[in-house]
Amino acid sequence: MLTTTPSWLYYFFGSLMLAVAAYGLMLLILALPTRRTLGWDVDISHAFMGVSMAGMFVTQWSFGPHAVWELIFAVLLIWFLVRSIQSIQRWGLHLSHFLIHAVMSFAMLSMYWFPMQARGAASTGSMSMSSAGPRLDPGLAFLLAFTLFASAIFTLASPNKGASHHGTHGPAFVMSGTNSAANHPHEGPSSGGIAVIVSAPVLEDISHAVMCVGMGFMLILMI
Repeated sequence: MLTTTPSWLYYFFGSLMLAVAAYGLMLLILALPTRRTLGWDVDISHAFMGVSMAGMFVTQWSFGPHAVWELIFAVLLIWFLVRSIQSIQRWGLHLSHFLIHAVMSFAMLSMYWFPMQARGAASTGSMSMSSAGPRLDPGLAFLLAFTLFASAIFTLASPNKGASHHGTHGPAFVMSGTNSAANHPHEGPSSGGIAVIVSAPVLEDISHAVMCVGMGFMLILMI
């Protein structure tokens, strides 16, 4: 599809994906002392997605058999679908934040189901796609990419900061009616200043948006 994409762009996106993965791990570590579980599944998924996406953008950074990665994202897809159903059953019909992460998990599976296209985009500085093997349906790729780009825009524009990680029905939102730092799920009574900064809801939203844009870009490259 594209033939002049500069190689540095792949390294740029690969580095961004690793940054999102590292950030997800940091949030998990910060949540350990307080034993708070709200948003842990999103942090775990971002860690896996970030490492996996980095390996797709830069093949030298990839590792592990595809079957293992497919299993990981299949489990995440089922998990987020179940959580979406549970959220609707508990709070009524609404657009659960779990749903977009189910879409992201499905997008990751799609990239592994059509590895030749993803690998072709990541291994060189130019797009010279091979016609051999199965190819991701362009309509599906555009639909997934559009959904991810829309989620990134909606997340950054939403006044409910942190909802991309914890949803608007989490205790921090329901009990206080706000998502201020004083009620943030990752924080406890003894949280230090660095923990408050790192786990700021706006940073969580930025990490989600970056992941969505990176995945959407890769899907476009695969067409």
